[in-house]
Amino acid sequence: MISWMQRNNKYLIPTIWIATIAFIGAGAVGWGSMDFGDRTSSIAKVGDVPISKLKFNYMYNNLYLLESQKRNGKFDREMAKKLGLEKSVFDELVREALLLNLAKEYGIIVTDKEVALEITSYDIFKDKNGVFHKEYYENFLKSRGLKAKEFEDIIRDQLKVKKIVKLLNVKPLEFEKEVIGSTFRIGDKIKYDILEAKDINVTIDDNELKEYWAKNKLEYLTPTRYKLQLLWTKPKDINFTQEEIEKFYKENSFEYVDKEGKTKPLSEVKDEVIKALTLQKLKKDAIIERSRFKKGKLSPTEVVTLDEGDKIFTPQIWKEIKDAKENDILKPKVVDNSYVTIKLEKVIKPQEMKFEEAKELVKRDLTQEKRREELFKKAQELQKNPSKLKFESKDYITLSTLPKLEGLIAPESFEVTKALFGSSKKSDIVNLGDKLVVYHINEQKLLDKNPLLMEKEISDIKSGELYYNLITDLSKKYKIEKFVKGL
Repeated sequence: MISWMQRNNKYLIPTIWIATIAFIGAGAVGWGSMDFGDRTSSIAKVGDVPISKLKFNYMYNNLYLLESQKRNGKFDREMAKKLGLEKSVFDELVREALLLNLAKEYGIIVTDKEVALEITSYDIFKDKNGVFHKEYYENFLKSRGLKAKEFEDIIRDQLKVKKIVKLLNVKPLEFEKEVIGSTFRIGDKIKYDILEAKDINVTIDDNELKEYWAKNKLEYLTPTRYKLQLLWTKPKDINFTQEEIEKFYKENSFEYVDKEGKTKPLSEVKDEVIKALTLQKLKKDAIIERSRFKKGKLSPTEVVTLDEGDKIFTPQIWKEIKDAKENDILKPKVVDNSYVTIKLEKVIKPQEMKFEEAKELVKRDLTQEKRREELFKKAQELQKNPSKLKFESKDYITLSTLPKLEGLIAPESFEVTKALFGSSKKSDIVNLGDKLVVYHINEQKLLDKNPLLMEKEISDIKSGELYYNLITDLSKKYKIEKFVKGL
């Protein structure tokens, strides 16, 4: 979803907002929220509308969970950072705030009744007979660490946005159907080939490496290193009764759901419940030990020097370490099944690497550079000789359908389609990073298309364009202030 939003940002009509409302139906509680400190303060302000840390965490957490479920739980904060999750959520909240300013200006309101009807419509708060249960709702709020008013205010804002967005849904005019519709009907059949950098063999001697290193010394620095005192608080003979386990499970059932949003039985998640209970009980010991450590009554378990970003800690813990001053002692953090109290003893700044230290990195970079050069040479030769292209699209490729191109995954097929319809050339090269796709258009024709489907596609484009232009204008009208770095 994140990559799709980044590619289609111009035509994005509150995608995160839509996903957020949809995800309430799944009801899971995640571990993706950001720690900004005081929950009541704001991370930004747009016009007269503040963006609270609480709302950011709520939206971030929902999208984090959606991504995690898509990947069967194989998702972490580092992956979220690479996907640009934080920025995507922040940008969407800015867009929402712009629209809320507009709603305020024109007197668009959402009544308490509308909020109540929205909340009671979510399946997660209903029993198997479809009856809303206040207890389910209260447990959900508790599991999210939200007060009822906080959650209802989030829903109220989202419903205001929904009312504005609804006004942007416009039907296409007849001439638009003719002009834009013909573009959607264009179909191309292509021959293509896929060239990968890993298939290119290059040889490099030490003289080339030294020469490359000498020209790029400033690119090869040691990472920032941190000398840390660590005090570990680990579980020792902590046992729980069945009654304690069942009580905790019942109170936190929103945390244990499957892909369809259904609560997993205790028998399936008992180990997870016991782990969570153990950490809950261990937290008190960790706080006491930190106090004794701070007063010098307890020695650290170990003293280590770690590269910034070492996998032993999560990105969020590293953020706190980087924000700390020397001799600061952080509050206990969860690492696996234990707590760790961290004292920052010393920060070791980056330094230029010597050749031997940097040699493997230099070899990697120079190899990649030479491979790319050879790859483009091969691609250019193939472009001149389309008869040598190995693959052929089975169906006609259009703007409105994602083709299945042999040898490429869906996002790569999308990039090829985008390049195909964005180029005026019959043959071209598409850069996919470590891959190059060389294509040649063999055949092109106008295809028959369902008029209702085409009308919807054109309507979506118009609505997206209106939304994009509206947000652009509102961005000029209402001042956007950021209070947190890195967003």
